[in-house]
Amino acid sequence: MSVRKKLDELILKTSSYNEKKIPEDLLKNIKEWQWGSYGWVSPASLIFTAAWRKAFYPDQDCCKIWARDEQGNPIPGGYSIRSEDEDITIPLLSKHELCQGFCSENSGMQGSRAIEKMRSLKRLDTDFSISQRTVFNLKLFSIILNQINSLSDKQALEVVRFLIVIAKEIHVRRTAMLTVLRSNIQSDMDIMAFLAETADPELTKCITAACLDVLFSPSKCFVAGVEDHKTASDTRSQKSGDLCVMLNDEPRICIEVKDKTQSIDWNNIERARKTLERDSSLRSFIFVMEKRKALTKPIVAEIFSSSKMYTQPYDKIAIESLQDLYLFASSIVDIEVLVNKTSEFIAITPGIKPETKKDWIDLYTS
Repeated sequence: MSVRKKLDELILKTSSYNEKKIPEDLLKNIKEWQWGSYGWVSPASLIFTAAWRKAFYPDQDCCKIWARDEQGNPIPGGYSIRSEDEDITIPLLSKHELCQGFCSENSGMQGSRAIEKMRSLKRLDTDFSISQRTVFNLKLFSIILNQINSLSDKQALEVVRFLIVIAKEIHVRRTAMLTVLRSNIQSDMDIMAFLAETADPELTKCITAACLDVLFSPSKCFVAGVEDHKTASDTRSQKSGDLCVMLNDEPRICIEVKDKTQSIDWNNIERARKTLERDSSLRSFIFVMEKRKALTKPIVAEIFSSSKMYTQPYDKIAIESLQDLYLFASSIVDIEVLVNKTSEFIAITPGIKPETKKDWIDLYTS
């Protein structure tokens, strides 16, 4: 039986694990890992991949996670954890709907340049001196992988079961949350007040999408982009904005959302111009600023007063505040509609913070 088949059956059948078979320090560290909190840069799936590699290939040093060094020379005893992650782990976890809230839906290596930069070490040790900024605990990640490497094949298999149980428990909680978020509760909660107290760019995007949906759905348009991950690859692929108002299959309005930590400058305007020139179906490009005060900054006044903004295609670029957008939408429909629209978008947004979902549900159902 192939490794893929063995792992597939293991994921399907696993509902428990024997905690006593896992070394206490490793058990503690895995429990300390903040599953689902690191977004698309999470290397969580690499932990899962390293564990099944050790279980099925016990002689493998699972910390030699690169097949070649930075010069392209083979690393003796090394393997490509990224290939194993992309070819086996992610497809199987996706098949069983276990990625969301547990790990990135792409390879755990894709989102972390920090791990890739350590390729010159040829092995992921715990005593590295490279200081890098990551949203996850790089040191804890390396400790967990090294602890997995010291396991027997039976112990590693138990760790795989433990990780599957974690993923399945997350799936159960996520399913329950989705049910609540899509329940269309009669709620008149103050969306904008909740936003002001919450630091989550994805929430800003969800509220923006809800307002756009209310404004444009009567024209048989729909809002696309809510379910997308916002990654560095978006820039490389020249992806248009964060959201897009679509008419049938054509993008009509491109929207870039700026949360409370962000502003705007001429670089943003030039990128918008390139987007408009690249896609002739676009009628306009709108920047939506979460903070109304962002529109009062000198650079914004300079942009608005520039004669360039009255020439094509710059005259198709607009800058609006989310507060104004919300006022337009709430003038057309009851607040309850906007609350439920936002809740629906929160349910399908992959990058939204778990704590944002929890706080929203607490207020939504109170």
